[in-house]
Amino acid sequence: MKPKILVVRFSAMGDCIMSAWALSGLRHTLPQAHITWAVQDRFAPVIDRSRLVDSIVFADTEHWKKHRSSPTTWLSQFQMFSALRKEKFDVAFDLQGQVKTAFCLRLSGAKKRFATRTSDGMAQRLNPTVDCLLGSVHEVEASLRLLNSWHEFQLPAKPLMPPVHEIPNNQIIIQTGSGHPHKKLSQSRWHQVAKELIAQGHQVTAIGGASDDPIYTDGVTNLVGQVNLERALDLVANAKLHISADTGTAHAASAYGVPAVTIFGKTDPNRYRPFGNNVTILRPGPDPDKITTEEIIRAAQPYLGGRRSASLLVD
Repeated sequence: MKPKILVVRFSAMGDCIMSAWALSGLRHTLPQAHITWAVQDRFAPVIDRSRLVDSIVFADTEHWKKHRSSPTTWLSQFQMFSALRKEKFDVAFDLQGQVKTAFCLRLSGAKKRFATRTSDGMAQRLNPTVDCLLGSVHEVEASLRLLNSWHEFQLPAKPLMPPVHEIPNNQIIIQTGSGHPHKKLSQSRWHQVAKELIAQGHQVTAIGGASDDPIYTDGVTNLVGQVNLERALDLVANAKLHISADTGTAHAASAYGVPAVTIFGKTDPNRYRPFGNNVTILRPGPDPDKITTEEIIRAAQPYLGGRRSASLLVD
């Protein structure tokens, strides 16, 4: 039996990596399956195309969002979703639970369809839904429940992630940005953290997107806005520690087995924290920038003396 499986998860980086945990378990159980993932093109680099999936279908969601009222957008969506019908999928899963992903699942024509149950009434009416305890359990566990509704399997110790180049740099990576302004720490806070780590003798590299804050602290290698996602994965996977707010590269670090110290604010870490071991979560309250430099440095110290196997939530 070689089942053809469609996974629909358009975005974002961290969410795609959390979905990869459960999908990796399915791949280990059904190595002969043909798996297709529908994803936004900017997040495709976090999907392992050599082992996890056999093919990728790109969803141009940024263009659709900018021109959502245009008939050409509706036509583009319909054509992309309908083209999936030619693949004759045996089963398809919507791991995102939005109207756009629900339409993709519905129009795929898969023999069996499973969607995570959400508060979006329209999405729920388009496909059979599964109560994955969304909102009450971690997103990885919710994805596991959805896929287990079709075929039972266990979560792996680590997800299948894209292969990276080995860079023996012994760096501490600081990711200065985040997907939403309310998740970010200030530039001055990262400057203070980097300054203290440099003073302790550590090598520090700062990464982030073009709109994120650079760190110009003496001794810091500032690569903010200068590397693409593939290069960022190389740096993160080879780091000895990743420090950030709640953002996608923290999930990548945990997936590659790199220790991570992650500062949360309004977002619930019990649901969205980087999954796995060697993760410490700091949560000073709804404003993550209320965390002190001393608290971040103290949380990092156990990892800088050698890796430990623990998952700690400091609230």
